[in-house]
Amino acid sequence: MVAELAAVRILAPHFGDSAYVWTNVIGLILAALAVGAWMGGRLAGRPDAARWPSRLLITSGFVFAGVPFVAPALGAWLLPADLPLDSAMPALVRGSFVATGVLFAAPMALLGAVSPLLVSLLARRGADVGRAAGAVGAGGTIGSLLGTFAATHWLVPGFGCRVTMASAGAALVLAGVLVAVSRRTSGAAAAGALLVGISAAIGHGGPLRVAPPGRTLVAERESVVQFLQVQRESPADGPQRTLLVVNEGLDSFHSIHVEGSSLTGGAYYDWHAVAPLLAGDGARPEGLRALSIGDAAGSLRSVYAGCHPGAIVDGVDIDPACRELGDRFFGPGKAPGDAFVVDGRVFLERTRRSWHVIHVDAYAHQVYVPAHLASREFFTAAKERLFDGGVLVCNVGALERDDPVLRAMGATLATVFGESMALPVPSSRNFLLAARRGRPLAPECLAGFVFGGERLSGDDLQQWRRVVSFAAQPAAWGRFEGATNVLVDDRPVLDRLLLASYVERRDPGVVVVCDGDRDAVAAEAAAFPAATLRDWGAVLAAVRTSRSESAYLREVAGDARWSLRHLHAAALEYEAAERLAPDDVTRDRVASKLRTVREERLPVLRAADVATRAAWLEAALLLAFAIGVLLVRRWS
Repeated sequence: MVAELAAVRILAPHFGDSAYVWTNVIGLILAALAVGAWMGGRLAGRPDAARWPSRLLITSGFVFAGVPFVAPALGAWLLPADLPLDSAMPALVRGSFVATGVLFAAPMALLGAVSPLLVSLLARRGADVGRAAGAVGAGGTIGSLLGTFAATHWLVPGFGCRVTMASAGAALVLAGVLVAVSRRTSGAAAAGALLVGISAAIGHGGPLRVAPPGRTLVAERESVVQFLQVQRESPADGPQRTLLVVNEGLDSFHSIHVEGSSLTGGAYYDWHAVAPLLAGDGARPEGLRALSIGDAAGSLRSVYAGCHPGAIVDGVDIDPACRELGDRFFGPGKAPGDAFVVDGRVFLERTRRSWHVIHVDAYAHQVYVPAHLASREFFTAAKERLFDGGVLVCNVGALERDDPVLRAMGATLATVFGESMALPVPSSRNFLLAARRGRPLAPECLAGFVFGGERLSGDDLQQWRRVVSFAAQPAAWGRFEGATNVLVDDRPVLDRLLLASYVERRDPGVVVVCDGDRDAVAAEAAAFPAATLRDWGAVLAAVRTSRSESAYLREVAGDARWSLRHLHAAALEYEAAERLAPDDVTRDRVASKLRTVREERLPVLRAADVATRAAWLEAALLLAFAIGVLLVRRWS
């Protein structure tokens, strides 16, 4: 169990620790243990059976101790760090399968062979078979129990997954010494001692994952909950940015601090700041109090300090290491408030406090919204903790309004609050999903907001004005009504919906067919306001209504496809727009977009190649496993 739990943590910097990674690790390890048990049963009939437990334990121990040396290079090869998160899911799932098989299948099979051998040897010495099997099974279970608690509560957070894995290997070697038939065990004992020394040494062997190009690694933590890195970017044309990256990271982050700014450079945290104005009908509520669930390093509290001085923002996060890193590396000047280290659902159901705004930005495994923080029961608990007229706001990762995760969460939220609305955050993969207690949301009230009192100036103030101006347009918001098929605690389907969102989403790879009955000018008139509101589905629908194409229709269709991450189709739309361009200004603008899309398409193509390579490696691994079983059967 120490090895199994440490296996997930060793893989997390490269593949994350999602349900799919856990499934691959547990499934392959169970398969390896089953094959090992079969192999051990066959070895038990050999004349030299008494020698095999020691051999198996010592060999598996050495392999486990070597895993930390191999895993970083294997993980970086199977999943390069420059892949985009929204295209990397197939590579993540398949790559974690291959990595688990390569690193852990063989030593786990060796371990699986030990128990039947011990039972057989005890029976040969006169012990009752049932008692022998019970003793071996009980001993193994107790050892697994101790290993489970030790790994989670002591070894990994205290010493790191590499020391944990190497220590497990050392323990197996020493166990092999204890069951050795020969009394000449000095060499094995020395090997065990050597492994213990190695385990201590590699605890200081550098980072588990190197920072990608253009970033500097500032700090790294293996917390009880997850793998964390603080990375820093220093672009030549902008301010320094500090990022909190969780697990595999890729091109995503969980908190951000922009040097010299209270805002986050247009990231979704800035957009969450409109929530108090929605709760106050276009003004800040008196004595503004907000709750940040999934507070991480405190980016939202920094935004509040700039946009709503004097507000109290309580922060809840399940991982205390996030706040520690936030206090050290993510700048001063955050809004005051209490900190709570606990699961957000548990906190809401036990607190008696109330807030004007509750922000939910809790993610597990990088892109997964925890099911228990998106259910009808959770939203009901959040509603009870809001003042009358208070607003609940969720950060939902989605590229379009019709995204299955956004649609399900919006409908569930509407079931509890009566209605919910979603605002796309420009140039991002995020939507602001909101609902209000006791009355409907009224985005138009933001148009009457009187700026003043903010601790913002220059670019920050202009950014804040743009946010409020865009959010003040009711047409920019999508509305959800209640539905019968809502998310509930006893039917957690968000993982399946997210798979549909990230994996089953298809790039059509063709231009939009203009086969409608409108002339191009009328179609352009319909597409323009939809594009302004970033309603990309409406943009594409407007283009389809035209009976002829135009440079503008092709360009705006390219913008829509680009925002939906349909990069192959976007490139084709821009190519068509470039051919139809009526003047050099239009042609140059479209050509610039086309170059950028082609550059962004390269890592997407690379992600597809990586996923294909991993699929072939999966097949090769399974074939090698089957051949190995046949060889063992023939040999034994």
